[in-house]
Amino acid sequence: MKQKIRIIILFLLFTFIVSAQSKDFVFSPINVLQGLSDNQIRYILQLPDGRMVFKTSGNINIYDGGQFKYIHQATGDVYPLTCYDGFYRIYQSKDSLLWIKDTHKLMCVDLRSEKYLSGLSSYFNKKGFRKPIEDFFMDSNKQLWVQVSGKLYNDDSTTILDLSANQGRLQDLESVKNNLYLFYSTGEVVCYDLKTKHKLYSIAAYQPQEQKLFKNTSLVVKGNIGFYQLRNGSKGGFFFFDTQKRTWKKILETNYTLNTLVVNSDDIAYISCTYGIWIINCKSGEKRYLPTLKKVDGSILDTEISTLFYDKQGGLWLGTLNQGLLYYHASRYKFKYIGRSYFYKNSSKDIIVQVFAEDDAGNIYIKCQSGIYRYTVSLKNDKLTLVSSSLVPKEVFKKLNHNNKSINLSVNQTASLTDVRGWQWTGTQDGLKLFEPKKQKERFFYTKDGLSNNFVHAILEDRKHNIWITGSYGITKLQVDSVSEKIHFTNFTSEEGTLEGEYSDGAAFEAADGTLYFGGINGFNVLKSNNVVSEKLPFKAVFTNLFLRGVKVESGKKYDDRLILPQSAAYTKAIELSYDQNFLTFEFSALNYQNPSQTYYRYQLEGIDNEWRETTISGRNENFNSDDILKISYTNLPHGKYKLKVMTSNNNRHWNGLVTELQITINAPWWKTSIAYIVFIVLFIALIGSSFYAYVSYTRKKLEQNHREEVLLIRIKNLLEQCDFLQSEKETYLTQTNLNSIQSVEGNNGNNADSAFLARALEQVEKNLHISDYSVEQLSRDLCMDRTGLYRKLIGLLDKSPSLFIRNIRLQRAAALILEGELNISEITEKVGFSSSSYLSKCFQEMYGCRPSEYAEKAKKST
Repeated sequence: MKQKIRIIILFLLFTFIVSAQSKDFVFSPINVLQGLSDNQIRYILQLPDGRMVFKTSGNINIYDGGQFKYIHQATGDVYPLTCYDGFYRIYQSKDSLLWIKDTHKLMCVDLRSEKYLSGLSSYFNKKGFRKPIEDFFMDSNKQLWVQVSGKLYNDDSTTILDLSANQGRLQDLESVKNNLYLFYSTGEVVCYDLKTKHKLYSIAAYQPQEQKLFKNTSLVVKGNIGFYQLRNGSKGGFFFFDTQKRTWKKILETNYTLNTLVVNSDDIAYISCTYGIWIINCKSGEKRYLPTLKKVDGSILDTEISTLFYDKQGGLWLGTLNQGLLYYHASRYKFKYIGRSYFYKNSSKDIIVQVFAEDDAGNIYIKCQSGIYRYTVSLKNDKLTLVSSSLVPKEVFKKLNHNNKSINLSVNQTASLTDVRGWQWTGTQDGLKLFEPKKQKERFFYTKDGLSNNFVHAILEDRKHNIWITGSYGITKLQVDSVSEKIHFTNFTSEEGTLEGEYSDGAAFEAADGTLYFGGINGFNVLKSNNVVSEKLPFKAVFTNLFLRGVKVESGKKYDDRLILPQSAAYTKAIELSYDQNFLTFEFSALNYQNPSQTYYRYQLEGIDNEWRETTISGRNENFNSDDILKISYTNLPHGKYKLKVMTSNNNRHWNGLVTELQITINAPWWKTSIAYIVFIVLFIALIGSSFYAYVSYTRKKLEQNHREEVLLIRIKNLLEQCDFLQSEKETYLTQTNLNSIQSVEGNNGNNADSAFLARALEQVEKNLHISDYSVEQLSRDLCMDRTGLYRKLIGLLDKSPSLFIRNIRLQRAAALILEGELNISEITEKVGFSSSSYLSKCFQEMYGCRPSEYAEKAKKST
């Protein structure tokens, strides 16, 4: 019985020590419920862009603070390493490759394609290594080293070291300037000069008889003035080698395995082990052992910590054997969470914290429906003590029983406050109401404006004139700019330590020292005034995903015959799209592991947005999905070149960080390309030219036609007037020309033979009038005369040459035909034997004084 009592006392004492030791370390769990592939963590690494890599038993998880991506392994992705007997090791080389080393095997992941590399034998063959690789290393300068047949090569084979003279198995290596340090299973460190390739010295960490205690595994971490080494065998050991003094120092020795080691810039070492973690100040020698760990909900975690990592934001990641990840940051949990486990457990009912009060000594009293508690804080622990009403100071008791809700509140109103500015704040079951008496202005605020929740339970103004709002989920801090009076919202959720459930109506209190208290269901929060301090985010936003028309774009896959993401989104700096691939959604992560809900974003698409657009995760608007990832959507973007810029900040909203830029090119459709425009312009010019030419030609022809018609009308009119006159002239002329000539000849000469000659000549010409080439020679032959005789005869009788005689007869016949009006000029020309109409017109005008077309009109007018 005494032995049992002794064991119980020791257990309670141990629990108290553990609680005191671990009270400053409160871890947030991350497991399969948040998207981790499985809960068996084997290794943790942080990429240069800030994303986290978790190697689990199943696969590789890449975490951006909101979402997990998985990289799956195939059987052919494993390369045998005959000389490696240690645990998981992951190296990241300069070319974005992750080298994963496990017992007797090596794997490689290309982060740009997010796939395992198959056929590592071919990879090493291309590097010039024909023989099998026995072991694989990388130093802190990201220089790769391979061990082949007892020799050590760097990846380009420019450095070759013969290791055959060294004792033991090479387990690790590191480099400083021109020196390479090799760590062997014997506990020795062997130093080589890389320039001369000569061994400089070798020093053992312990005596030969201790080699079997630490011979199995080695993990070396580079420090400020030397190397820290974790060794395991039948025992676990933590050592330090001073490169300047060339001396070893044993810092820690355990009877169990020490799994993983990280050392921060302050030489604080964190060591994971089978039973919790060690935290060692390597400068002062102070050691702190945490066999169990406390989670944010107050529960205790007792499991093996298989690995750990200290990230660039100052966060500590723990990988457990079978319970996923644990994350801790000194400034993450701004709110102290006093949960149900602190209260007296006499009922299964909910504990509702209703009112806070403070006595003159600074003790805080909390009234619940189950009783009154006194809250005390010591260096060792926080404590709640159930006290009877009789032991509560009267003034405190009076305050605790005072109805904290205003009697002037309506049914739907839950809290009210008039602040130092005279502004009247009213909390309701659906939003926050603000009334400014001076401006007679009323405003309403909801989650879309920045509240953590629409159901307001309590309103408090602190001594710095900040307004604190508790709701059904989380706490909101409102800061009013003294100049612009613009209101800034800052939300705090369970990720910062607030209650996971609802808060109580009116349960908000500020103590004399400025500490704030917020009560709710099954617990309350404590906030020190100096805890709300924001640190600058160390990384710029990472481009994580692209969606085209709502479909996630996979790297290496074509969409509409176009490869949009040749590599993973995080490594993509520019994308090129077709003209119809213009419905886009981009996702970015701020990599704010410390306080993800305290992240602000602003973004701008140059070419579309005239100014920056600011948004916040805590606002919970359409720009965020359930994983606190920024989501930016643009629809129906016109073709052109754009630049999407994204910045991140924390609660201070100082936009002085790095800018993530993504170049976006949306190609024009073929009909809007430069070549198409040139072709269109040429065709348009040709069309305009052709149309102009056709118009000019048509107009000219039309004018000519109109002119001809006008002239024709004039001529027809003139000719018709002369028609009768010309008809009589014809008869008169024929008579005078022919008969009178004959009579004249007869009268003068009395020679009937001359009259008969003229009649016969006239007959021959009229007979051959249609023959255009009927000439003087033919007429002379028809008259049985020579040409000279005919010429003399006609000159003597008519005073006309034979050719003029023939032409006059033709013209007289043409005039007669014109007056008849049955034939046109061309037909008349052919009928009277003229060679062309123009020649007829010329001769006609010489004889009659007008053109043939005007003759009929002229003859008509004369009558």
